[in-house]
Amino acid sequence: MKKVFAWFLCVGLLLAAPLANAGEVKIAYLNVRRVLSESDRGAKETQGLTKKANDYKKIIDKKQQELQALKESLEKKAAMLSDEARREKEREYQQKAKELERMAQDFNSELKQMEKEILDKLMGSLQKVVQQFGEEGKYTLILEQTGSSILYAPTAIDVTDQVIKAFDAAKE
Repeated sequence: MKKVFAWFLCVGLLLAAPLANAGEVKIAYLNVRRVLSESDRGAKETQGLTKKANDYKKIIDKKQQELQALKESLEKKAAMLSDEARREKEREYQQKAKELERMAQDFNSELKQMEKEILDKLMGSLQKVVQQFGEEGKYTLILEQTGSSILYAPTAIDVTDQVIKAFDAAKE
């Protein structure tokens, strides 16, 4: 029993030695989503994406209205049209519906690509800002607060607001 206790004591001392030499351990965390959404830089970068998404939505809405009008016209005139003319109108409607679906998929793909590019750019800049912030503040470790990574931490070590200020002040 004494040997086991002595062994654990030795291992504990060996593991604690690097921390004792390191000096003060200073840990903080930040919420990256908040930094990106609340910072001026994040809002500015995503503003173009939001405008583009709204423009695409207007185009899709207009095409949907045209398609709905075509459907209503087809339903009203179906009884008066010959079978061949009715089939032609139905093909036209189906073709326009497929075009609308493809257009919506293309727009979504383009918006996702733009979002990825913006996020990559912002995250690259944020990484530099956090690196500098950590070095200047002599932090040992800065963690990212996500849903499952930090279960508990006092708000006193939350540096999100300070990082937002530093991120907005950075030149890129």
